[in-house]
Amino acid sequence: MQIIETRAVGLQAPQDVEIRVGLTLSRGLYQGTEERIRTDSIAGPSWAVKYKITLTKEQLASINPDLNSVNIDVTEFVRQGRLIRGPENQSQHR
Repeated sequence: MQIIETRAVGLQAPQDVEIRVGLTLSRGLYQGTEERIRTDSIAGPSWAVKYKITLTKEQLASINPDLNSVNIDVTEFVRQGRLIRGPENQSQHR
């Protein structure tokens, strides 16, 4: 059985972070989600954690003005310490 828990988190970029070619997050605070996935097996439960951010149309305007928003998996950048879990319930980076 799999259980998924999702909650809002703030993710801080202490410096510019290139997420993919042509998409760099400027230094600042971004609203995101932390998704904890529990999978039960014979050996017992195991947890996986994923982090995602959603960039708004305004944030994407300089990259692709046709996009309204994009949801990006940034788990790898959190694990590397390039994005840091910050305060929750903060206003979105602009």
